[in-house]
Amino acid sequence: MMKKEYNYDPIQYFVQVILASILCVVVFVIALRMVIIDHHRPFFAFVCLVTLYASWNAFVSRITPSKVILEEDGITFSGFGKTAKYLFDEIRFFKIKDFRYSGKMFIRINDYNLLNGRYWVNTKGFNDSYELFEFLFKLEYKTHPDSIKAKAWDSTRPHVDKMPVLPWNLPNEEKES
Repeated sequence: MMKKEYNYDPIQYFVQVILASILCVVVFVIALRMVIIDHHRPFFAFVCLVTLYASWNAFVSRITPSKVILEEDGITFSGFGKTAKYLFDEIRFFKIKDFRYSGKMFIRINDYNLLNGRYWVNTKGFNDSYELFEFLFKLEYKTHPDSIKAKAWDSTRPHVDKMPVLPWNLPNEEKES
């Protein structure tokens, strides 16, 4: 089995993730100042919470990977100096909240929390974006075949097993000839 690496376009990553996160920090500082001087305190307190959460996700949790690596035994998310590998046979929980038209996915893996196991993947920003998008959906389907989402997928795609085969296989999946 071959290793497949998906990389976020560096310019898009800089603008959409890094620059946006820095902007959140700047807005947080301004909003905090407004709260301190008692200027529209409820509104700016809310702005502080939102920007603090966004900054936390970007710089502490590092939930927006710049690289996704698929290997024979697992999937790796990497970004902002943080790398997390999940072995396919150890994945018990893999859920996606998808925004199909924008190509964005919010992925939760195993025992996710504020620091680990949560990822925003903007598949349209990655090379071979459709392939990555399809693989992640297929992984969710294989992990939770009895979920309502999988059953809905089965009803709209009666031949799920006939889907295009990716160059690698998920566990317990046969390659088509």
